[in-house]
Amino acid sequence: MSRTLKKKKHWSTKVVECAVAWGNLGDFGSVVEILGGAELGQFPYIGQMKLDVLVCHVGKLPYYGDVLLEVNGTPVSGLTNRDTLAVIRHFREPIRLKTVKPGASSALCSHRCCWPVT
Repeated sequence: MSRTLKKKKHWSTKVVECAVAWGNLGDFGSVVEILGGAELGQFPYIGQMKLDVLVCHVGKLPYYGDVLLEVNGTPVSGLTNRDTLAVIRHFREPIRLKTVKPGASSALCSHRCCWPVT
């Protein structure tokens, strides 16, 4: 008996790129909150944003919780939060961001090593 396998799209097809500017209102970190980071075992992701200040020149603005993959072509996945902010501060505005929506996380891990000891 064979099953019909449903072909799923690879996550990389859902990557969104945008170019954002925020005027002369300080640095990017004062307008967009960057959360997560390698020190927490997470990818950097977008936190709260001041939408009234951000201007999107190309693409569409990311949403709260979107995973930050690149800043002006520099990969930031796997960096600490502090290093990610340093990469962002290095560039002038507008900056290009590549983001992707996070995947659904399963409540229980399938690995037996992660199961609680009874």
